[in-house]
This record gives sequence, structure tokens and C-alpha cells, in this order.
Amino acid sequence: MSNFKQIALLLLGTVTLTLGAQAQAYFSGDRLRQAVVAYAEKTAGKDAEVLVAHSIADQGFQESGVSAKCSATKESLRGVTNVVIEFSIAGRVVRRVPVPVQVKIFRNVAVATSAIGYASAISGEQFTIERRDVTAYADKDLLSRGEILGATARRSIQKGGIITRSSITEAGGVRRGMVADIMVQSGSVIIRTRGSVLNDAMPGEAVRIMRLGTNSILTGILQENHTVFIGSPGATLSERE
Repeated sequence: MSNFKQIALLLLGTVTLTLGAQAQAYFSGDRLRQAVVAYAEKTAGKDAEVLVAHSIADQGFQESGVSAKCSATKESLRGVTNVVIEFSIAGRVVRRVPVPVQVKIFRNVAVATSAIGYASAISGEQFTIERRDVTAYADKDLLSRGEILGATARRSIQKGGIITRSSITEAGGVRRGMVADIMVQSGSVIIRTRGSVLNDAMPGEAVRIMRLGTNSILTGILQENHTVFIGSPGATLSERE
């Protein structure tokens, strides 16, 4: 056999080995990144902004029929977290790739246009609605315009600060230091008096209240009319002289 044929056969064998070693399934890093971003945006909602912290390496497999899907490592996809890419063959997971992501959540929220002092009534001129990063806030902490109007500040709110549920006493609620009515019912007997509220509360929540002119502290449930009712199911009565 001539040297030329020997070299040709050697090259052919090398090419055959190379082709045999090539992946049967291949996912580019760019394609995987797009999938992670799409999954995070769909899971977190339309107001989410997703940043993939690092580049994702290309993924190759000797087997064919490989499928890939994304899943979250936390129930709530926000802040700094991971999205996991799972590669499966016939339902069997063969590889997991964690991808660090940062998910920012944006909402239209109430923002103070001037400083609001403690116990001040909040008017419509003192806040505006702006789109803000609310990643650090739970959805239940964010308020609509209607929930704020008529409320009082539970603490001082700085200009530019987001007005949250914990920073106000909503209309119908009471705040510490207010004087409220007390109604104690025992069977058919009802006693009415007044007292100083010892904690902030909304209707339906528990209130500790000190009867005026005494050291007696009662615990009851706040009603819509700023009355602390004692004697309803779940309410307790405790006195300390």
C-alpha cells in the first residue's frame, strides 16, 4: 500500500471517530439563555425584568431525543435566585444546570410627593402614582389610591418613599393613642365606656385599650365605628388593676 493510501485511510479513520464523538443533541448557550428569560418573565409576570447573571455554556449530549425545561428553585420568583434547566430523555432527568438570575418586579405604586408626618391625614395632593421597583415588597403591602385616601400615617413617611400598608392606618382603623369607645357585653348586659388605644389596628383585628381614668387594660375586636367590642366569639377580656 502506498504512503498516500495509508495517510488517506488514517485521515478517514480520524474523521469517522470525530463524527462518532459528536453530540446527537445540542443546545446552544444563547438558546438556553433565551429560554430562561422567557420562563422567568412568564412565571414572575409581565411587570418583571429578568437579568441572567452569567453566560450559559453550550450543552451537548451523546443521546438523541433530549428535551429541556426550566423550573424555579423558589415558589416566588423574585430577587436573586436560580432557574434550573433540566435535560431529560424519555422522562428521565440526565442533567441539571442551575442558572443564577436576578428578577426585578415593577408596579405602579403610591409615592409620597412631600414628607408626611406621623398621625397626619393623607390627602391626594401628598402622593402620586409611579412605576417603581417593588421586588422587596409583598403584593399585599402595596396599596391602591382609594385605600390611601382618608388614611392616617402610622409613622413618618419621607418624600419619595413608597406608601405601604404598614405605614398607614386605613380609614376605619385606629392608631395607638387614639380614644375609642368600648362596649363590653356579657349575656344581655352591655356596658359602655371609653379608653385609650394601645396598638394600631383595623376593623376585625384585636385591640388592647386602657379605660380612661384607670389602669384597666381590656382586649377586644375593633368594629367599623371605632368601637372596641368585648364579648364576641374569639374576643377576650383581661383586666389588670
